[in-house]
Amino acid sequence: MQVAVLGAGSWGTALALVLSKNKNISLTIYHHNNYYDTNKTFKYFDTIQIPDDISITNDKNDIKNYDIYFIVQPTEYVYDSLSWINDNSKSKNPIIVNCAKGFSYDHKMTFYQVVCENFINLKDNYCVLSGPSHAEEVIKKLPTAVVVASNNQSKAKLIQDLFSTNYFRIYTNSDVIGVEVGAACKNIISIAAGICIGLNYGENTIAALISRGLNEMKLLGTYFGANEETFNGLSGIGDLTVTAYGKHSRNRAFGVLIGKGYQLDNAYKEIKMHVEGISATKTVHRILNNNKIIMPIVSQVYSILFDKKNPEIAINQLMDRKLKHEMIKQRGSNE
Repeated sequence: MQVAVLGAGSWGTALALVLSKNKNISLTIYHHNNYYDTNKTFKYFDTIQIPDDISITNDKNDIKNYDIYFIVQPTEYVYDSLSWINDNSKSKNPIIVNCAKGFSYDHKMTFYQVVCENFINLKDNYCVLSGPSHAEEVIKKLPTAVVVASNNQSKAKLIQDLFSTNYFRIYTNSDVIGVEVGAACKNIISIAAGICIGLNYGENTIAALISRGLNEMKLLGTYFGANEETFNGLSGIGDLTVTAYGKHSRNRAFGVLIGKGYQLDNAYKEIKMHVEGISATKTVHRILNNNKIIMPIVSQVYSILFDKKNPEIAINQLMDRKLKHEMIKQRGSNE
């Protein structure tokens, strides 16, 4: 079985190392940036050397007609990768595992919805992998649990069996949209949590932000047709918790800088790695405007990042909104 990992950042490298434990596959990492030196040492983890049985290439011709493709790239590259796979792997009808955590900005929807509209022949082989999983900890083989979702459970089970190990446990789920929405939205809420930390707010503030942020994630998910229960699992509250509180979270770290007074561009340069929550904020903002969905935390994060609103004013406005019952749904309401 031939498996390709598209994307050689920290998460792509971590997943490739987990996959390499399965000796029944032939594994290739595709990258278009110079992430590895001549000794196959990864630039972000200088103690990690890629095993000899993993091939590395920057030529997509080397990975045509593979059996499985893991897309582990920033969201702005995912559509092009889906299109390339669709055009270059028809003879094998490959399984696609999308590991990117975000929406398609151009289409204002999840990537599963993009597949259903634009690459219908890939639909039944499409999976999404998500959950609380810092690459830094997976590489150290610290116990980690994630979820793989697909509308075709036989494909989800195949991925589950392919690289579950004694330190990397995979659950299956059939709610593809719910898993994708959770994966994208948790990055926005994590930026908000970081902003509060940068403002020196306390743990009460962060806890309130996370719980109300989870409510907003459920709101958007159910709008797209997701199962609300999915957000109580690994791709929802699980991933939100680790990203909002975790020391390895680049979205949280970016938010901390914003809370300390950095502007978007300077904060991004300081992080030196891709911050997926920035593009997710822009995309969800477009979705909200077009569909009259109310997500107060997401809206304030957008205003801070792109309208240069003072973060303290944004938090005050969140606290000063009309009082309401905790469990009332907010779609189409200004509450």
